[in-house]
Amino acid sequence: MKNRFGRLSLAILSIILFALAASAQDLDDVTLTGRVADSNGLAIVGATVKATLVDTGAERTVTTNDEGRFRLVELKPGLYKVTVSQTGFGTKVRNDLQTLSGQNLQIDFQLAPADVKADATVTVTEEDTPVVDVTRTVVGGTISEREIEEIPNNSRNPLDLVLTLGGTSEESLSVNGLADDRNVNNGTPPLEQGNFSLSGGTAYSNNLTIDGLDNNDDRSSRDRFQPSLESIAEVQVITNQFSAEYGRASGGRINLRTRAGTNRLRGRLFMFFRDDNLNANTWYNNSRSFPRLPLTEYIPGFTLSGPVTIPFLYKGENRTFFSVAYEYTNLQDTTFIDTFVPVGSNPRYALPTGNASCPVASCVDANSSPATPIGAYNAQFSTPSLNHVFSARVDHKLTSNNDMTFGWQLGRKNNQRTNGASTTRLDDALQARKSDTDAYNFTDNHVFNAKAVNQFRMQYSVFEPRFQTNNPLDPVVLIGYRNPTTNGNQTLITGNSTAAITGDPTAFPQNRKETRWQFQDSLTYILGSNTLKTGFDIQNVNSKADALGDATGTFSFANILSFQNNTMSRYLQNFGNRSDVVNTYWGLYLNDEFKALSNLTVSYGVRYERETAVDDNNNFGPRFGIAWDPFKKGKDVIRFGAGIFYNRVLLRTVGDSIQNDGGNFVAFSTNNIGTGATDSRRIAILAAIASRFPNTYATIEDLQAVVLQGCAVAVAPLGPCNANSGFARNVSSAGNPLRSVDADLKIPESYQFNIGIEREIGNAFVFEANYTYNKTAYLWRDSNSNVPTLPSGFADWTAFLVANPFPFTNQNGTIRTYNFVLGSTTDASGVGAGCSFTATSSCNINLNTTSSSTTAPAAAQTGNNNNSTGGPIGIALAAIARFRPDTSVSETSRIGSRGNALYQGMILELRRRYRKLGYGFGLSVRAAYTLSSTRDDGLNNTSNAEINGDFSREWARNLQDRRHRLAFTGTFNTPWWVGKLKFSPLVRYGSAAPFNIGIGGSDRNLDDLGTDRLKFSGNLKDLKWTRPGSTASVPASAFSLQPIGAKGGNLPRNSGIGPSFYTFDISVTREWKFSERMNLQPIIEIGNVFNAAVFSFGSSFIDFESGILFVPTRTYRQRQIRLGARFNF
Repeated sequence: MKNRFGRLSLAILSIILFALAASAQDLDDVTLTGRVADSNGLAIVGATVKATLVDTGAERTVTTNDEGRFRLVELKPGLYKVTVSQTGFGTKVRNDLQTLSGQNLQIDFQLAPADVKADATVTVTEEDTPVVDVTRTVVGGTISEREIEEIPNNSRNPLDLVLTLGGTSEESLSVNGLADDRNVNNGTPPLEQGNFSLSGGTAYSNNLTIDGLDNNDDRSSRDRFQPSLESIAEVQVITNQFSAEYGRASGGRINLRTRAGTNRLRGRLFMFFRDDNLNANTWYNNSRSFPRLPLTEYIPGFTLSGPVTIPFLYKGENRTFFSVAYEYTNLQDTTFIDTFVPVGSNPRYALPTGNASCPVASCVDANSSPATPIGAYNAQFSTPSLNHVFSARVDHKLTSNNDMTFGWQLGRKNNQRTNGASTTRLDDALQARKSDTDAYNFTDNHVFNAKAVNQFRMQYSVFEPRFQTNNPLDPVVLIGYRNPTTNGNQTLITGNSTAAITGDPTAFPQNRKETRWQFQDSLTYILGSNTLKTGFDIQNVNSKADALGDATGTFSFANILSFQNNTMSRYLQNFGNRSDVVNTYWGLYLNDEFKALSNLTVSYGVRYERETAVDDNNNFGPRFGIAWDPFKKGKDVIRFGAGIFYNRVLLRTVGDSIQNDGGNFVAFSTNNIGTGATDSRRIAILAAIASRFPNTYATIEDLQAVVLQGCAVAVAPLGPCNANSGFARNVSSAGNPLRSVDADLKIPESYQFNIGIEREIGNAFVFEANYTYNKTAYLWRDSNSNVPTLPSGFADWTAFLVANPFPFTNQNGTIRTYNFVLGSTTDASGVGAGCSFTATSSCNINLNTTSSSTTAPAAAQTGNNNNSTGGPIGIALAAIARFRPDTSVSETSRIGSRGNALYQGMILELRRRYRKLGYGFGLSVRAAYTLSSTRDDGLNNTSNAEINGDFSREWARNLQDRRHRLAFTGTFNTPWWVGKLKFSPLVRYGSAAPFNIGIGGSDRNLDDLGTDRLKFSGNLKDLKWTRPGSTASVPASAFSLQPIGAKGGNLPRNSGIGPSFYTFDISVTREWKFSERMNLQPIIEIGNVFNAAVFSFGSSFIDFESGILFVPTRTYRQRQIRLGARFNF
């Protein structure tokens, strides 16, 4: 158990000491502070300071206090005009003050005495706006509306822009930006890998929000809704949020702020287009002499915003505004069905008839006896990826002190694209990735007076992702046949498909529905020169998931003739596949910030978090931060921050464990009845099921009734035949181990520290440097709680097995003895001759074999199973099975808080906001360099160690650990004599990342896990990736397998050195103005400008293969060109 008494004491002490002297760091809105003085520097008391949001006319007014200071809190981001006035002094106006979310701007004013005849008005423009926020204590960056539109973005996903900032990295096993090769199953990482990592936090530990409200998929740690890029005003990234206002993230927070309506009616029509004829081919397609994959993509859409006006009834200027955005993506694709269908029919199930000529002399199914005619069937179906995205918001000023926002998000995604040149599935068995989401939100801002402001938010969202066919409740029908063209065995799949795609964790047949209610409130109160902010965040998430694998019934026919005769070979159906999780999240916070000195901002805060899905209720997170302007000129700031942060609960892990822990999963297979296909019980039960084909069974009891009917007519059954025949309840297997979580499972937490400087250079450039330390503890890890316990006196199971032969009793009572030896390391079998099923005998099992067979030894039991000698690993596991805590099952998976991670990084950033250079030129620049180290002891929240439970041996570089990273973005405007073109490059570079080397999931150390590694006799520095066609950096002879039963190999985790990463993209635009409000912007985006071959292992797990050492299977996308246009009016 964790001892958190010290942390709890610190949290309570923070509240007691600093509750009365603080002001909050607001991450979503804007705070304006400053001092008003006369020409002698003396405070002007009672001066009026008015901030006007230019686009909507919204105003907020305060007066200066006894020290001449003012503070305006909870202002919406945007363009402001600030007016300062006082009787006897000239009015001063600051125009074009552009603000971003989370800014805490300090702006001082000096008023001169008024002229006798009139007030003296002085206007200050954007050029004088501070470029360094000297009071900000959080660390992060904001990507502005200008950058969002100009930075080339291949995916058009606003979240991908996060990677243009320092201290960020892609998730482990990332396939983001990789090319799609022909006839290859391009895998994807597990869903729980997340989107990206911020400041070394695990990639599934970020909090994604839209307009401050939750946008997370709590089962997969991805985003719920992806708005149109055209609807986004800002992408705000907080890498170290030393403010207690936001939680549920031990990594960072990313907020997408959407565009709001203004007093001007504004609109945009846009269209983007891609086609394979504009693109280069992929490196691997070229190397295999394959043509480019077909690609045609259309992305039309529009945005419209302005005041709400109802002719003759309502005029919404300065009061009610709307903003809508719609984007449609049509990525065209087709799937070619190339299969064979029966010529004859099954009256119970209709299939299409052959429509193509036989490609050989005779089209018959040779697996049928007698050979049965089949017909060629070819069809091409449109299988595009379609995506509809719509978002809308209405902002209304109810009174001078109250404004409200209503928002709506709608997403409809249907990705039917398939891999491979052709398929043997009929169209009703083609699967699609679908996702529907709706969200409705409401925000109310109320100004009680100049000292108190309250913000209330609420949201209701529904998220329904699924991977299924168009008829997911229909049965699956599988018909085997021998392809007359290739003479290979194939399967016709029809009716439905509930099979997963190998190597693609996202293609797991399921449907789920996640509903969420969220309520937030924050109260800001100004006490003198200080401010206090406190509030809560409550979320209720109800996540229901149905695994579809064999859930609707799967009918198998061995060949074409069997189908025509309605003679089944197997029937499968799973029950209890549902996994429901209800989680209520509570977050309470007090976050305070005050001016200790005129140039020193001090922030204190504490946050408490509770998630009911896990019994962990002691989650206090104190936060501390300072911002110091050492020279009091507003051009330099030194920041320091520290705090404790908590991740959110990953509901997929909890749900999977709950699903199996309760014993509600039941699998039925006719292959579990008897010893083989000729068993009379299996034949009779299959006949009873076939008589109802294609009907399946809603409940276990319905299927049991049919099983009993079969048992009643079984001829001379060799064993028991009853209602439970064929059913397996809550059994353990490699694919479905018994799962549970530790009773004291903790929410992962991180301890973060940051120190940095920011300095204005010249009048436009800003240099920023930050050092971040991030230690994460209690990460979730998996272990086998039913692993055999090694008896005392032995170094490992190898020693035990060699010393203890394994006697096995045959059916007739004789004994076969397995003697374990350390023999040849090139022995491919591992099982010596001599073992008999009928006589006392013995045989040698070579523990040094290269065989990975886990077949268990067996003695024939009439009507139940046949004799089996077994494979070497299976025999060894059987020999030690009596040492399991529970001998009735094998592996039992248990998730516990055992993992750790550590990140240290130095981020250097140089940026220049857009400024005109003269002669028609203009320039903005952002360059970020990150020097970092990331180490951990597991890939994700369900990782196992090589030696069960020993994660200290797993401590190594993280798969996303690229020591050096560089991101460069910018915009360069040219004058008319260069065509008034605007160039916006994006350059990213990352040094080599590590990769792990496995042995294909073999369980040589006998702990039921497939995490074993090799023995290596070479230099670890030579373990480098190999370019295709090149010679490996180390010989295969340097690798060897540890003996069966040994604890593990000596090769460390993630010891390989992979390829580096770089890409150069560019966007070129030009603006044609037709009037002040109407213009056309054609766009050309070129990705991978030089068509460089940049290799990657993608999401692949790299296993040792003699002769094929560590060759990457993927490359980053080839040169691609997107054409587009925006018409603004």
